[in-house]
Amino acid sequence: MAQTIEVSLIDVLNKIEAKIDHLDKNIDLKIEKLESKIDKLDSKIDTLEEKLETKIDALEDKVDTKIEKLETTINNRFNTLTLGFLGIFGVLTGGLLTFLGKIVFFPNL
Repeated sequence: MAQTIEVSLIDVLNKIEAKIDHLDKNIDLKIEKLESKIDKLDSKIDTLEEKLETKIDALEDKVDTKIEKLETTINNRFNTLTLGFLGIFGVLTGGLLTFLGKIVFFPNL
């Protein structure tokens, strides 16, 4: 009777070991599936990152060109105002100097 109990305990242990092996295989398969899904997600994230970088670069270029255009228009306007002011100032100064020259050199006329 002792032998039958030992044999059945050995059989039970073998069955438990087989179930553990089966569960280990299932866990390994699930881990592999998860790793493959993670790899796919990583590749998708990489492609999205590349697309975003290209779009950001394009937007930066557009903004840079707009800023340069604004700078040139502001510089042109400032130059126009400066030249206009200096022109008017020059005419007024020339007129005043002419008037003063006439008074100083030709006081009798």
